[in-house]
Amino acid sequence: MMKSQPLIIYDSKCKFCSKFANWCTLKNNIFQTIPVRDREAKTRLREVDVVFINLNTIYFINDKKVYTKSEAVFEIMKLISFPWNIFSLFRILPLSLTNYFYEVFAKYRYRIKI
Repeated sequence: MMKSQPLIIYDSKCKFCSKFANWCTLKNNIFQTIPVRDREAKTRLREVDVVFINLNTIYFINDKKVYTKSEAVFEIMKLISFPWNIFSLFRILPLSLTNYFYEVFAKYRYRIKI
């Protein structure tokens, strides 16, 4: 059985999120990206038992496992080459702490000028 491509599902209305998703594919072309509001995103998320889609999070699906928020970012960064993969080391911090910072960032992400 062929392994599926790692999938990043992101908020395409957020300039930062779009640039991050594009940057990830430039750094490692194994990633597939789909905007969260795309019908395909809904289908792919249902395949991994995500029924409620939160527009304030990034989803990362790899090996039929879904990651969200900071955990998704850490998993993505793990697959990007040095020095960027160092960011995945922050996963040693409590998920409640890293998700708190993720949620604060997500709240203000539309204000980021890129």
